[in-house]
Amino acid sequence: MTGYRVQVDASKCIGCAQCHAACPNKVFAIVNKKSVPVNQDACVGCRACVVKCPANAITIMPRDVYAAYARFYSS
Repeated sequence: MTGYRVQVDASKCIGCAQCHAACPNKVFAIVNKKSVPVNQDACVGCRACVVKCPANAITIMPRDVYAAYARFYSS
């Protein structure tokens, strides 16, 4: 499994769209005044969105790491 998994904590997101503007691959859309990663497969892990987010609402991790966490915590 390759690529990255992007998560936005909706409880922290202030809907400023800084992530959307910073992302070179247009991973994000603003839906109901919140950022939503709508194009996960396009993420290259550059972390531009993480750096620009004033609310620290974005987490990026390699998909294989995310899958391992998901398996561990679903047990």
